[in-house]
Amino acid sequence: MSQIYSIPNGCPFYICGDFNSRIGDMEDYIPGVDNLPEREVIDFKANSYGEIFCEFLSNVNCCVLNGRNHISNDYTYVSTRGSSVVDFCITPFENINSFKKFEVIRASDLANKSLTTGSIEPKYIPDHSVLCWEFETAICENTNKQSVNIHDNRSNHIVYNVKNIPDTWMNDENSINLINSCIANIESCNGIQVELDNIYSEFINVIHNEMNDKLDKKIKIMNSVNNKKRRFKKRWWTDELTVKWNQVCLAEKQYLHCTKVNSNTHLRQMYVNKRKEFDKLVQQSKRQYWHSCQEELVNLNKSDPRQFWRKIGNIGIGNDRQSKIPNEVLRSDGSVTNNIDDVLQKWKDSFHGLLNSDPDNNNNFGVENLIVKNDIVCNDLDDYISFDEVYKVAMAAKNGKSPGVDCIQAELCKNYAA
Repeated sequence: MSQIYSIPNGCPFYICGDFNSRIGDMEDYIPGVDNLPEREVIDFKANSYGEIFCEFLSNVNCCVLNGRNHISNDYTYVSTRGSSVVDFCITPFENINSFKKFEVIRASDLANKSLTTGSIEPKYIPDHSVLCWEFETAICENTNKQSVNIHDNRSNHIVYNVKNIPDTWMNDENSINLINSCIANIESCNGIQVELDNIYSEFINVIHNEMNDKLDKKIKIMNSVNNKKRRFKKRWWTDELTVKWNQVCLAEKQYLHCTKVNSNTHLRQMYVNKRKEFDKLVQQSKRQYWHSCQEELVNLNKSDPRQFWRKIGNIGIGNDRQSKIPNEVLRSDGSVTNNIDDVLQKWKDSFHGLLNSDPDNNNNFGVENLIVKNDIVCNDLDDYISFDEVYKVAMAAKNGKSPGVDCIQAELCKNYAA
């Protein structure tokens, strides 16, 4: 905070964070001297840190953005212990109009919108909210202005159903003629890379047209902002937990949006009780899930030991195996040492001996003593690639794998007509 004094006057800046200060309805500026928009207050309680904070803001000609130029104002800290506004964004007086659309988004709301319910454990959801705003800054007049839209980040991805390939796949006269034309072009080209690329593009277009005409497909819209399928539910998560979590979120909203003192106390107690019920049910679900896993391991140990060890690896015990090289070496006398100097010296000597072998002791391994045969004939490497070789490679490809840049999956190449 002391670095504010080193910023020249007139330079725009902002500072955002948790100040542990509750300023209530105290003035963060000097009335009658500073002309600022009115601040909407939702947390009317104040503490000693809040008084010091407001005095500091008045001295450095700064103010809080919370409650000013906003589209939604809310508590920045919400938990079963209470709610308050302790997170602020501060900015100089002269730059207050450059900050617009201030918004407070609770972490629980953000998790519900961005993730599938149950994909993240609620105890890991922060109790502090997210502060968002837009600000304008001076730019050069010659600079091209471009508006950034988060919806432009979307990309359409077509998924084809290759499990049910029809018998007519690549079997009609038109498709056969187009493929034969591509083959004829390959045979007549001079091997120039540009020509080969163009012929391959024509071949890809033929396959894609056939896929669009004869395969079932669906379009997936991939959005990096709210792609909920990136996370899966916890294995111990149940439908009852989903219902309880929705009740907790509803009780939280009712408690925070209530303006009556008597009702607010009652709603806060309801929210605390709902959260306790939810946390208790989470612990029960976890214990039941891990107990069932233990029972399953006991049964597998008796009936199928191989599957038992696979399960052990899946629950994370296999990850405890060391994958790094141990920091120890064997001395010439047979003892083991982990002294870092001895280890480095041993590695240095070993690699030095590999790369700089003594020619007196390794005469038999000299390059000049190697017998080089120049008359080796291997006509198999010059043979044409046969149809059977291509067929074997195509049939050996794994199913269900992601396609390459040409979007042609292995299942399509396994069709005999293709």
